[in-house]
Amino acid sequence: MFRSPLSTGRADINVKAMAGQAASLPCKCPPDWPPYLVWQKVTSEKPLVVNYYKDDNQEDEQTAPEYRNRTELNLTGNCSLVFHRVRLSDRGLYECYYKTTPLRHEKIHLDITEQQQQMPKPDPNVQSLIVTSSVCGLLFIALTIAAVYVGITCRNRHQAKRAFIATPVKSI
Repeated sequence: MFRSPLSTGRADINVKAMAGQAASLPCKCPPDWPPYLVWQKVTSEKPLVVNYYKDDNQEDEQTAPEYRNRTELNLTGNCSLVFHRVRLSDRGLYECYYKTTPLRHEKIHLDITEQQQQMPKPDPNVQSLIVTSSVCGLLFIALTIAAVYVGITCRNRHQAKRAFIATPVKSI
């Protein structure tokens, strides 16, 4: 929509944010608040309108669809643009234009990093439960094997004793 002939592509300010989180792009405007404010993303084709404010109204129909319901202006003392749930595709150069005499603008570069997958920390209670269960299970198996061994040994001895008693003695 607006591209300043003075625009060099270099940012005045760099902002870093994490994908999925909120980000605030600062823009210092006069305290009496301009009646006209445009935030746009600089692209290789034509600039994308990210937020458009005119005569005390935020005009969504001027805003590019990918930015609707994801941005808002900080209307308390400055003209900052607040992103909700930034995306990797939001990375780039943004310009804030506001009407004064002459027309002023600021350039902000937004850099987005991917959210790191955090491994959940193991719960110590769960770990102790797993250890206790494992020890009890192994102890049960060991006792079962010992009981079977003792049972078989006793049975074999008992059978051997019976066999000895039942065997007739030969006389000479």
